[in-house]
Amino acid sequence: MRILVTGGAGYIGSHTAVELLNSGHEVIVADNLSNSSEKALDRVKEITGKDLRFYNVDLRDKDALQDLFDKEDIDAVIHFAGLKAVGESVSKPIEYYQNNIGGTLNLVEAMRDHGVKNIIFSSSATVYGDPAEIPITEKCPKGVCTNPYGWSKWMLEQVLTDLHT
Repeated sequence: MRILVTGGAGYIGSHTAVELLNSGHEVIVADNLSNSSEKALDRVKEITGKDLRFYNVDLRDKDALQDLFDKEDIDAVIHFAGLKAVGESVSKPIEYYQNNIGGTLNLVEAMRDHGVKNIIFSSSATVYGDPAEIPITEKCPKGVCTNPYGWSKWMLEQVLTDLHT
């Protein structure tokens, strides 16, 4: 499969790219490098001995994202890209909503426009707010988030549920 990994130059994204390449998949990485480095991708190539394609793309840039999908025949997306600091989200809620929600909406629009229907979304335990029980399970109630980061992930879970339906 040809898999697009958004946020693929970050910690979790780059580790995922290693596993995908080692499993025989083709990897395309989209990352704006706001909280990551292209050096991580060099390490991925070094570890695996395999190549990947990298696009320095901000998901909020609709045209660049559509261009990426025009150039690559993508089968699936693993979506890690997003701002992720709880404390910062409280002081910069607009930035978190614009980046996390706006970027993801652009991503799923490009996916729709190019017939890509498979996505794995990296959500967060913050969607559970103060959890009803520990350990947190999928049965715990959601939607009592305590910060904009958590709310952005909760809203995106709903968006993706609606798209699936």
